[in-house]
Amino acid sequence: QGMITRDGAKMSKSKGNMISPEPYVERYGADTARAYILFIGPPDQDADWTDEGVEGVHRFLARLWRLAADLLEQGGRRPVDPNAGTGAGDDLELLRKAHWAIDKVTNDLAGRFAFNTAIAAVMELVNEAYRRRDAVSPDVLHLAAATAASLIFPFAPHTGTDAYELLTGDRVWEQPWPAADPGLLERD
Repeated sequence: QGMITRDGAKMSKSKGNMISPEPYVERYGADTARAYILFIGPPDQDADWTDEGVEGVHRFLARLWRLAADLLEQGGRRPVDPNAGTGAGDDLELLRKAHWAIDKVTNDLAGRFAFNTAIAAVMELVNEAYRRRDAVSPDVLHLAAATAASLIFPFAPHTGTDAYELLTGDRVWEQPWPAADPGLLERD
């Protein structure tokens, strides 16, 4: 089991370098504190706590929520269409990224408990959705955002729930875990 350090030193009461989660929860919310602890590194290795890292996770969660809110404003709540898009160009690339993220998060949770790389995969999906948001069909962007909200739910349940409900009107915990399409994971 790894240790969380601060400024390279093991946290201890005698050194006075302990970190209370209370100020972080008050400032950024419980999801940010929880997701950062899981994102900081593999559970079997040491990791150094940084306030910049906490702020980065907070910005990511806020970005996902803003994407969901923007999509709600543009097209309203609707079910996720697993057959969304044209299957070509930017649509295809964002669909591939969504299915890659599903596969990555599923495998990282299945036995390795690699929460940090699972969260990083969701971050990549959200970044790709933002990058391609003006070039893809609204249905593909909706699918990618709903997929990201569903995948982040185990790590940031409040944000995942809110974003998914904004997009679909459904409760994420009542939906089946997303399944990756093997055809979209293959490349020429």
